[in-house]
Amino acid sequence: MFNHKSVDIAVLGAGPVGLTAAHTLADEGMDFVLLDREKRANIHSYALALHPETLELLDTLGIIDPILKNAHRIRRSTIFDNTQKQRAVIDYGELPVKYPFLAVIGQNELEDILVKTLADKGHHPLWRHRARCIEPNPDHVAFTVDRLTEGMTGYAVAHMETEIDKIFEYKANYLIAADGYNSMARRAAGIIYPEIARSMDYAIFEFETNARLLTEMRMIVETNKTHIYWPLGDGRCRFSFQMKPGFAKHSSFNKDHELMDHKAQHAPELSNMHLDHLLEKHAPWFVGSSSDVKWRAMVHFEKHLADQFGKDRIWLAGDAAHMAPPAGILSMNVGMHEAADLAKRLCTDDSDDVRQFRLHAYNADRMGEWQRLLDMNHHVIGHDATAAWLLEHRENVIGNIPASGESLAAVLKQLHLTEAA
Repeated sequence: MFNHKSVDIAVLGAGPVGLTAAHTLADEGMDFVLLDREKRANIHSYALALHPETLELLDTLGIIDPILKNAHRIRRSTIFDNTQKQRAVIDYGELPVKYPFLAVIGQNELEDILVKTLADKGHHPLWRHRARCIEPNPDHVAFTVDRLTEGMTGYAVAHMETEIDKIFEYKANYLIAADGYNSMARRAAGIIYPEIARSMDYAIFEFETNARLLTEMRMIVETNKTHIYWPLGDGRCRFSFQMKPGFAKHSSFNKDHELMDHKAQHAPELSNMHLDHLLEKHAPWFVGSSSDVKWRAMVHFEKHLADQFGKDRIWLAGDAAHMAPPAGILSMNVGMHEAADLAKRLCTDDSDDVRQFRLHAYNADRMGEWQRLLDMNHHVIGHDATAAWLLEHRENVIGNIPASGESLAAVLKQLHLTEAA
């Protein structure tokens, strides 16, 4: 029938992770479709920091130039204690990598670049296509896709309402789930997504200032809290202050598209007066105006790790498989590498048995990587005063370090830490 479609690989979610998978599949000439229920790429400018290894990945995909043109480069990350004493420094310029810096770029800019360069390769996300009723089968994955549209409704007050324009029945040999922390594909596969550590609530402010901004990312560790500062370029900066548990209980957290709780915008906890109080208390080194706030939010971050990265014909990448502490931006950076790796393992004309072997190796590699990134086995050790302080605050520091891939060992060394065999 006309509304029945078959494809080798379906990718759910057109965020940075799903778009990376699509770029890899396009480069390999694979038969795939990229679906997203939203009507466009992200329009909010959530700041993101791309790690050196992620920049190298984007280079291999042939899309590094527009990324660097739009990014703000940061060459240092520092860690301070609650007395404002500097405890450790990460100098990315010392790393033996092609791009020795963090590249800060808005999520809207990143996704826009990924979409445009994917179009140059002859592929486009199918926006407003909502997958549902995902059914794994021994030789395929079946799922329904609603093509959505907006229609005007209402009498006294007209408003837009989402409607289903058309329904398609899809069959895919494999499904890459890049559909976020609330992944429908993960649930369909029966993969458990446990919380692995306590959640964290943050008050986040992004604003322009007349101050001469620090050119480094900064973490301030205070007992069981970690506050974060990012310079964004063009006189803008972002502060994320960790608050008491329950602070963001009204947060409408949806990391993919709705990070902001619109109802909280006028809450006293997010007022300019409270921002000034937080700056004075946790960042007294910041001297400058803070009234020109462009974005403010209450955010509830959770830490999750799936018990496996895939099952049969449904495989996970990014937030669908994990959520990490916010400072290191690990979930997105590592997720983009996972997407490229997963796509490459599916780029083969070999039998399903060979594909399945490669996919099970993917699962083992990814689980091992996250155990290392989050130091789940407490293999990170150190013996001098710097290392002792960092390990004393292990829960604040590990997972919040903006480093991944092969650079992680070199970054740990700069922090006077090492990984035990």
